[in-house]
Amino acid sequence: MIPGPYRNLALIGFMGSGKTSTGRRLAGRLGWDFCDADDEIVRAAGKPIGRVFAEDGEDAFRALEERVVGELLVRTNAVLALGGGAVASPLTRGRLRDGSYTVLLDVSPQVAWRRVEAEAGDRPLAAEARDFQTLYHERRALYHATADALVDADEDSPGDALLVPLARTAALAELPRLVGARRAALVADRAVLRVVGPPVEPFVTVRLPAGEPAKTIAVARQAWTRLAEFGLERGDVVVGLGGGAGTDVAGFVAAAYHRGVPWISVPTTLVGMVDAGIGGKTGLDLPQAKNAVGAFHQPEWVVADPSVLETLPVREWANGFAEVVKTGLLAGGRLWEMVRAWEPGRGSADERLELVRRCAAYKARIVAADPHEEGLRAVLNLGHSVGHAIEAATGYQAFSHGEAVAIGLLPALWLSARTQGLDPAVEDEVRGLLARHGLPTSARNVAAEAVLEAMTRDKKARHGRVRFSLLAGVGDPVWGVELPDRLVRQAVGQALEG
Repeated sequence: MIPGPYRNLALIGFMGSGKTSTGRRLAGRLGWDFCDADDEIVRAAGKPIGRVFAEDGEDAFRALEERVVGELLVRTNAVLALGGGAVASPLTRGRLRDGSYTVLLDVSPQVAWRRVEAEAGDRPLAAEARDFQTLYHERRALYHATADALVDADEDSPGDALLVPLARTAALAELPRLVGARRAALVADRAVLRVVGPPVEPFVTVRLPAGEPAKTIAVARQAWTRLAEFGLERGDVVVGLGGGAGTDVAGFVAAAYHRGVPWISVPTTLVGMVDAGIGGKTGLDLPQAKNAVGAFHQPEWVVADPSVLETLPVREWANGFAEVVKTGLLAGGRLWEMVRAWEPGRGSADERLELVRRCAAYKARIVAADPHEEGLRAVLNLGHSVGHAIEAATGYQAFSHGEAVAIGLLPALWLSARTQGLDPAVEDEVRGLLARHGLPTSARNVAAEAVLEAMTRDKKARHGRVRFSLLAGVGDPVWGVELPDRLVRQAVGQALEG
């Protein structure tokens, strides 16, 4: 869903990424026009692109492409599929920044070649596999630098994930465009405000306690009272700024106030950018259970600016990295390889941006397929059944959410190996990966009975029995799995003993 502030949606990516087929599907779902830049170039030239290359040369083709794309980019309510080399033009990149929501359909070179190999003779720059790979790597950085969001185009139907978060450097500067003429109420973590300051002016600010203490009914009541004093109306907007806890509260405040006002999620932590700030799950904690009071309320936008992650304390980065490991295990493929190879620390700015985009793209695809967690979306709970119970059993004091998830991943993988056929080596690898990134792998001195009791109160339980999300293999999740008490107790015991 691409609301008002952008004129159009532009799809960029390498040959074989599926820009044309995806663009047609997106245009149909949005009720917008669809334009294929290559088709328009053929119309303008009066001959096929192959002949333009052969008779006039690539420079002439690029000049024509730049002119045609420039004409397309002023269109409104249109989905535009640009040619693979269009972003090589600095002028085109500047035009994309000025009013186009630009989505990279990110395809691996192997998948791209498999898709175009049969018609390589009709593509001037796809004559042989080696040159094709070289060109792919030459353009890759440009694609990532130009895009506002990424969708994994190795999937057969990448256009099904319309909830692609806006994730790029300086994304916070986009907030005035997204808010528009509406009045905005900023519901924000006060610790984050001290670091980044208010992103838009003027608006009323509701300051939240930092972290999990914000997720209480008392704090939400104070926020609702402030919105009422401000006179916020249904046509206005709430902007939720902060980590996962902050956006959870802001989203729930927006969901309940006037029975639902629009909101924009602006996660500022790694856990928020890759998981908690995406998908419309909002909620508060009760003493008995985490996220026990909540609502599904999708944000208009998710705005992630990975440059903000430079300000994160080391422990908070590691906290988010546990969710990155979880997402890599679920997604498999290129994301899992990236996670396995990630050195401790934040990595470079470009690496952080890609990591956030890949994790966000995976969650967005799952949420788009199952927005209310009626089936597939439950896979995202991998590691959370035991993790949430450990948080509740320790009064949300001993471990951060990410640390609890890290601990919870290991019993989930142990159970997966014994019931779903997962290679036991995965548990060993993940244990080493978590330890390397400074994450705990056990919760010693926590009572097993307290954890087991907390699991029965989990909101995903049925008749007091937990239904687990597990793995049959990396990239092959299963969900809704009920297990014998004996196995569950044994897995929890291992998590507490180390």
